[in-house]
Amino acid sequence: MDNYELRNAEAHARLDRIEKIIETTAIESAKSRQEIEGLLQSLKETRKEVNGLGNSYGKHAESYFFESLKKSKQFGGIIYDFVDDDYKGSNKLPDGQVINGQFDIVMHNGDSLAIIEVKSKVQQNDVKDLVNRKINDFKKIFPQYANNKFFLGIAGFSFEKGAEDEALSSGVGILKLSGENVEIKDKHLIVY
Repeated sequence: MDNYELRNAEAHARLDRIEKIIETTAIESAKSRQEIEGLLQSLKETRKEVNGLGNSYGKHAESYFFESLKKSKQFGGIIYDFVDDDYKGSNKLPDGQVINGQFDIVMHNGDSLAIIEVKSKVQQNDVKDLVNRKINDFKKIFPQYANNKFFLGIAGFSFEKGAEDEALSSGVGILKLSGENVEIKDKHLIVY
C-alpha cells in the first residue's frame, strides 16, 4: 500500500469513527430530549398541583374569616345587616370600558359598607392594592352604594413584616388569627 492509499484508509477509518460518534450522539440526544420533555410535563403537573393547593388554602382563609364575620356582623364598631362572600360584579362605564371585580367579603347595612380582602399571607402590596384600586373598582361597579360610608379591612392567617403597619397607617382594619379566634384591630378605621 502506498502512502496515498494509507492516508486514504486512515481518513476513511476516522470518518467511520466520527460517523459512529455522531450516530451515538444523535441517539443520546433523542433520549435526552425525551427525558427533558418528560421532566417538563412533570413540572407542569406539579405546578398545577401547587396552584391548586394555594387556591385551596386561600379559599380556606376566605371561608374562615367569612364565618367569623357572619356570626358577629360587626366591624369598626358598626353592626351590619348582611355579610356576603365572593361578591362579584361588572359595569360598563360611560367611556365604554367594562370593569369587573370580585370582593372576598362585603358587609353592608343602610348607610355603611365594609370591604374585607382576605389573603392566606398578607403582604404590604395587598393593603396598597385594596386602598388604591379595589375600593375604587367597587365604587365604579356598584354605583348604587355611592352615598354609603366605606370601610376597609384586610384579613389573613399571617402577615409579612410591614403589612400590619401599612394597614394601620392607611386606616384599614386588620383581621388575623389569634389562637383559634379572630383578632380584629378596627379602632383606627377611616372612611373611604
